[in-house]
Amino acid sequence: MISMEILRIHFPVFQLNSHRGRSRVIYCERKFQSTIPQFTFLLLPLLDGIFAMEMELRLSNDSPLLSSVQAFIRSTLNEVGLPEPTVTGLEQLVSEVIIHTVDHAYPHGEQGAIIVKVTESMGKFELTICDDGVPQDIQRLETELIQGPINLPGLRNALDTGILDEVHWTALGPNGKALHLIKWLHDKSVHEGDSKPASQDEPLAPTQEYDVRRSRPEEALQISQLIYRIYGNTYFNEDLYYPERVAAQHANGKVLSIVATDRDGYLAGHCALEFNDAGPVAEVGQAAVDPRHRGRGLLNQMKGALDKEAQDIGLAGWYADSVTVHIYTQKSNAHHGGHICGVGLGVSPKNESFAGIAEELSQRVSCVIYFHWVTEPAEREVFIPERHQQIVSEIYENLGCPIRFGTASPSHQAHGTLSIKVNPRAHFAAIHITTLGQDTVQSIRRAARELVELSHVEALVVELPLENPGTPDACEALEQHGFGFTGIGPHFTTNGDVIKLEYLIEPLEKQPIKLFEPFAERLVDYALDEQKRVRESM
Repeated sequence: MISMEILRIHFPVFQLNSHRGRSRVIYCERKFQSTIPQFTFLLLPLLDGIFAMEMELRLSNDSPLLSSVQAFIRSTLNEVGLPEPTVTGLEQLVSEVIIHTVDHAYPHGEQGAIIVKVTESMGKFELTICDDGVPQDIQRLETELIQGPINLPGLRNALDTGILDEVHWTALGPNGKALHLIKWLHDKSVHEGDSKPASQDEPLAPTQEYDVRRSRPEEALQISQLIYRIYGNTYFNEDLYYPERVAAQHANGKVLSIVATDRDGYLAGHCALEFNDAGPVAEVGQAAVDPRHRGRGLLNQMKGALDKEAQDIGLAGWYADSVTVHIYTQKSNAHHGGHICGVGLGVSPKNESFAGIAEELSQRVSCVIYFHWVTEPAEREVFIPERHQQIVSEIYENLGCPIRFGTASPSHQAHGTLSIKVNPRAHFAAIHITTLGQDTVQSIRRAARELVELSHVEALVVELPLENPGTPDACEALEQHGFGFTGIGPHFTTNGDVIKLEYLIEPLEKQPIKLFEPFAERLVDYALDEQKRVRESM
């Protein structure tokens, strides 16, 4: 049984320009009781040419009002311009999910809430259905999305027919769980346009001055085209090939891009801060310089601009994964004041191409992780297995960060928490431990097995919190199952640093890995030796 209690709609009603030239949006909120299946929507621009919508429908589960819910969904979907087959499919799917939630999340007639959230911004349309009912095994639900069976036929149909682009579950702890249904309203990529990969034979552009600054919304297409020119269709972050997705990530604050434009206003280079971690850090990535403009220090200039942005934001630091296919980005990070803190072994697929630098690779691409401090590092206590204390001391000395080693002790918390990020295109995944518990190692092992067997992951990183006295025991237990030490991540969590371990399906050779600094040689040798050791101990 379902009844509609509150409809909450957030509309951007007008726009103000702040003194720093950035846009702020003032929202109004409407709450009202409703049993009438008719809704009116107002969409106004967040920025020039950019529209956003946010709505929330709160339901109780004690009387039937599915027709009103369906009307709410249909009106919303029609407003954003989705085709009729997609509208019908999503309308039926949402009804199916709500009925399933009532039947399974609230057994024995319990009272509860179901919330349907609708957001649309810069081409990304997301329906989120939340309940605070009986907890479920989110990992199992995620596995069923990939492997089956799924108890929701409409969900399987939506995945198979392309009605939805992405589906995933999230755990909300005491607030229940949420199912996210995502549809990109614009799916035209630069692959379908006139963009061509760069040729190694292209002549250099004339010597000139460049404008290094923040990117503008209308430059999203040029960013996608530049990535395609440099990497062809092999760049592991598929979103960069879709201009609307690039613009959406910039508008949502997930990415901050710096570009270098030539005298005609065209993009000669691009680099970005990506806010992927829970801690006060950002990753510098998406680096690309047009071959016609290489050798002019554009990457260093863009990183200088990003460093200034990081200071203004108040980050503790930023880091960059410098590929080892060549030494250019390593050299740039070293000259810009970066400090090596770890390596990423085989984190990118071997089919990734680098126009004008390397075409065919013999193994997966490894990276050297450079960390750049924005604030002065303070002394910290870290808990490390005795085996790794020497190399960790060297890493922190290289970082210019004082540490002291704490005494390890078993975790007294029964259950830990973790999050998993998967990049199917790169066959790569990362498991981030947010809370260490007595069941953490078992949870990681189970997740790793599913990621390898079901998602065909070939490289898997695990990050454990260094401020927790139970981390040394967890680290040593994971080493018995093939996870080897690869480095440190400063400020990667809200509580501090992490130790990075990695599991590889195929071993790597040292010879194809090109390195710029002696300490990179030291750390790569150590990480490869650890991979060999943990494999032999399995």
